[in-house]
Amino acid sequence: MSYVHSPVLLSQVLANLVGERDKLFLDCTLGEGGHSEAVLQNFSNISVIGLDRDTEILAVARDRMSAFQGRFAGLNVNFADVAADDILVSPLGELFSQNGGFDAILVDLGISVFHYKISQKGFSFGVDQPLDMRLSSVGMSAADIINTWTEPQLLEMLYRYAEERHAKLIVRRIIEQRTLNPITTTKQLADIIAHAIPKKFQTKIHPATKTFQALRIAVNNEFGNIERGIPNLMKLLKTGGRMGVITFHSLEDRIVKNIFADMYKDCICPPAAPICTCNKRREINYIVKHAEPDEEEVKRNPPSRSAKIRIVEKL
Repeated sequence: MSYVHSPVLLSQVLANLVGERDKLFLDCTLGEGGHSEAVLQNFSNISVIGLDRDTEILAVARDRMSAFQGRFAGLNVNFADVAADDILVSPLGELFSQNGGFDAILVDLGISVFHYKISQKGFSFGVDQPLDMRLSSVGMSAADIINTWTEPQLLEMLYRYAEERHAKLIVRRIIEQRTLNPITTTKQLADIIAHAIPKKFQTKIHPATKTFQALRIAVNNEFGNIERGIPNLMKLLKTGGRMGVITFHSLEDRIVKNIFADMYKDCICPPAAPICTCNKRREINYIVKHAEPDEEEVKRNPPSRSAKIRIVEKL
């Protein structure tokens, strides 16, 4: 590889998510395996199961973890859909059964540097690539969305997934241009967006940045995966086990924050109700309500600057 992968907020993961007595760790968004490798190196009693939707990057992580024979298993599974059966049939399934679940679970919602620099799937507009953005090879690509979605659909995508204030100008330009020629590459789309937004409204940040973010989220159903995945993963976590979620922008962090807030509530009856009838009980305690990288980490690893981690313990 032509880059060095640095896992973000690693000190928080090692200090507050994983413990000396833990036996089994689930890395839900394995990527190149930076967090998993550090856990295996620092805790000799822990085994790791890593999940990733992308078979190419999963192969990279498996190679990286080859030194930890018998302590690592990589599965090609979307974390939002993983079930106990998937874990039980893995090479570490017996340990999962004996342990009664996972001691710690990490969900790192960032898109790996691998996808921007190596995958050639169009995650970055810095180089001209096919407009794909799929973490797996199924479903609609970014080009499919740009060329087939209606104006209201595209507007909703830009507002909901990027809060793009120039959405109307961008969508109008996209529809004009796609009637002339299909939009199939990152450079095509980035140029269309740059010409759609008047120069007086443009800043140092490339005008296509938010549109590319919104497209990536839509293509991979990222928000839906968070909403479905976190409650699902809680079922695989032992009582007393911990879950950490790393986010990279306010929209996804808001979803995580709200899910944990609901899990923390002890009752959801209306305030005027004389007695509790909802039978809701608090499911978690906060271990780290939220933490961000320190100045040293940001200086060493600039992509970490927008990261935030939340860690909870299952009751």
